[in-house]
Amino acid sequence: MEEPHIRIRHPNEILRQAKHAKKQTNRVAYANGIVIEWITNHFLASVILFDVAFIVPLLVINAPSNIKITLGVISGSWIQWWALPALQRSQNRQQAQADAKADADHEALTFMANNQQKILLEVEAIKKELDKS
Repeated sequence: MEEPHIRIRHPNEILRQAKHAKKQTNRVAYANGIVIEWITNHFLASVILFDVAFIVPLLVINAPSNIKITLGVISGSWIQWWALPALQRSQNRQQAQADAKADADHEALTFMANNQQKILLEVEAIKKELDKS
């Protein structure tokens, strides 16, 4: 594993700091986020299985078509109620990772540009000293 640089943070460090800051500023929102994350991660598959188990009997039960259609619509909506929040959470997580990477890249490029400027100033000073000689 690489030794961390004292001035340039890794994107994971930026994410950890943001998570820690959120935890410190609003513990209720932080806990709520963890609970929602756990629910969407663990119950999404069971909801899909519930829908499969719900739709298959609709095909074979002896009921009027309007009841079957109503139950099918409810079942289809149930998938969306669970899948859309899970997809949004995933997209938010990816965006946070991309933002952290952009911040880390900016810090690294700024550090390198500042060091390059210092080196160029030193080279100019050395060149002036050599020209005097």
